[in-house]
Amino acid sequence: MGRVISIMQNKGGVGKSTITSNLAAALSRRYPVKVLIVDIDPQGNQAISFGYKPSRIINTIYDVLVKQMPPENTLIALDNNLHLLPSNGDMNFYEIDTLFLIEKIGFQNYLLSLQKALTSLTKKFDYIFIDSPPELKIIALQILLITNDIYIPFESDAYNAEGLMALLEKIEENKRQYNASPTIQGLILNKVRERTTLHKGVSVQVDAYCQKKGIRILKTHIPFSTMYPKSVATTGAPITWSDPNSKHASYYYDLLEEVLSHG
Repeated sequence: MGRVISIMQNKGGVGKSTITSNLAAALSRRYPVKVLIVDIDPQGNQAISFGYKPSRIINTIYDVLVKQMPPENTLIALDNNLHLLPSNGDMNFYEIDTLFLIEKIGFQNYLLSLQKALTSLTKKFDYIFIDSPPELKIIALQILLITNDIYIPFESDAYNAEGLMALLEKIEENKRQYNASPTIQGLILNKVRERTTLHKGVSVQVDAYCQKKGIRILKTHIPFSTMYPKSVATTGAPITWSDPNSKHASYYYDLLEEVLSHG
């Protein structure tokens, strides 16, 4: 069974999509393993990261979850070892369009619908990376029920600190209430500006909070840089593919090794 790694945060703009695409791309190039990216965010940033326009993609995760389309029919081959199950704006209507299922199949089965939909793929891929939407709606709970490892991107500002605490508490609450069993493997410090007073102050607070909760902060920090979005805009690929020997790509290859060591 493939290992399912979810990149989660209940706030947009923290770099979930960039982390997901670069880790998956780096893994597929460095090791002989089969890697799948499952995009569940309505923005469809994973498709954009690899040069596709989400609005032009016909079959997506929405069709798998709402229309019971076989997930194999939606996959985009990005490379021999890397595939994408894409998303687009249709996922904005997921919860509304599946309300009838709760009465039809029961709430517990409804919660397991993502897990059941992706079962066949967990047997075909060694690693599955899920790019989660920036919210804690029902789809987030469905993600928890299929996930092995959770990584949380964190950008050092006061708003993110408050959001982080809410997210961690919600994850733990859902684990207890619905018998989900993912492991919070750690925080990924992203868009780091280490010389700023704000970064240092917030980092100290978050470090103390994570120590109290027994959650690690990964050693590899991803610095703030315009090179990451520039790579996607100019080459249609994450930097770990477009410029794998660069300093900026090296941060993600280092992060990859940390992630693999935890799993």
